[in-house]
Amino acid sequence: MRTLATGTSRNNPRPIGGFTLIEVLVVLLIIGVLTAGTVLSLGLVGRDSALDKERERIAALMDYLRDQATLQNREYGMRCFVGGYEFVAFDARSGVWQRLEDDPMTRPRRLPTGIDMTVSIEGRPIVLPAADASDAEPAPQILLFSSGDLNLFELTLHREATGEGVRLAPSETSDRIDITPLTPAATT
Repeated sequence: MRTLATGTSRNNPRPIGGFTLIEVLVVLLIIGVLTAGTVLSLGLVGRDSALDKERERIAALMDYLRDQATLQNREYGMRCFVGGYEFVAFDARSGVWQRLEDDPMTRPRRLPTGIDMTVSIEGRPIVLPAADASDAEPAPQILLFSSGDLNLFELTLHREATGEGVRLAPSETSDRIDITPLTPAATT
């Protein structure tokens, strides 16, 4: 091997193959972040985000309309139908229930795909009307009285595929709405 007068070699040594520890750690970090993102987005950690979101939306809208009923001294209701629900108000002048068309928050809503709803009033199951049934008077199943009271209802959201579900019903000890998660065996 020839050496220059400066003491350096003209021949470049071959680079040694392999990865540094930093490179390996960076790759492992990237793989970990991607795996965590995938697990959370697919819901593999045991939570049904669509079911949770719909449960929270219904509870929040019912609380909102209960407050409005008390403030406005007006009766509101929730009309459930196959695949969705809407909110209605009682018009004391005409004596009929009317759809709430002015408020975008209370617009008719469709349930996410795969989620079914059942309603029981005073322990008796209710047959829900078809979604396209255009009733002249959309009578609600769930009543939100201006006094703050509720009728005795039980609204259940469940996903057939996984058996997960949630039950909303008036609390026996307070004026709140109890939300109870259901085990797969309890939803059938």
